[in-house]
Amino acid sequence: MDELEFRRRAFADPNDPEVIAFAQQNPEHQKLLDELMMLDDKINLALDIPVPPDLTEKLMTQTKDAPASNVTQGWFGRFNKPFATAASITLAVSLYFLSVGGSNDLQAGEHALAHVYYEVKALEREKDVGLQAVNEKLAMLGGKFESLPGKVTYATFCHFKGQRSLHLIFQSDHGPVTVFVVPHSGDVQDKQLGEFNDARFAGVISSEDKANMILVADRNSPVNDYQEDVKQALRWL
Repeated sequence: MDELEFRRRAFADPNDPEVIAFAQQNPEHQKLLDELMMLDDKINLALDIPVPPDLTEKLMTQTKDAPASNVTQGWFGRFNKPFATAASITLAVSLYFLSVGGSNDLQAGEHALAHVYYEVKALEREKDVGLQAVNEKLAMLGGKFESLPGKVTYATFCHFKGQRSLHLIFQSDHGPVTVFVVPHSGDVQDKQLGEFNDARFAGVISSEDKANMILVADRNSPVNDYQEDVKQALRWL
């Protein structure tokens, strides 16, 4: 695979196994692929708009109540409002996340919560991500897991306050636990270490050898215990 084919296939499908293997040989290729994967995830999440359960009934009601007209309305004219609504929602969500992701005014805990809420669909994933796959990504940040703290169902690179970081989700007795591994060169200051929470989630930030580690879990879960489990399993290279 040459440079041109890599770029063409990466833009077409960033999850292509051959493209992923090729990118691992070159940091610049890997950076591009990480960005494309994140963009792909954002688009999929933004377009995942649930259909209201009473949509059929509402459409039937509107059809019955609509005044008769001799003018035949085109297909796009009949459906442009739902499409415009979906497009507006997609744009609004995308702009919101970009504004949050690019803002250094947010504290690390606030940013972690915003990140979790934006990718909340990822918490529902059930497919197992193996230890080797996780360590291949973690090695790029200078670490490895001796064992996984739980069943990992999500492992991808993300940008945490502008810093390329690793985003993991593992399953626990209290539900999914999100882990962000953020290299020390990122915008997470010592004064931001410690605990944080909102009405749904609780989190904790700690400073490790080569990175800050941020955990977010259900508010009623023992998040500090999970943090210790992750720290015990993590080794720095």
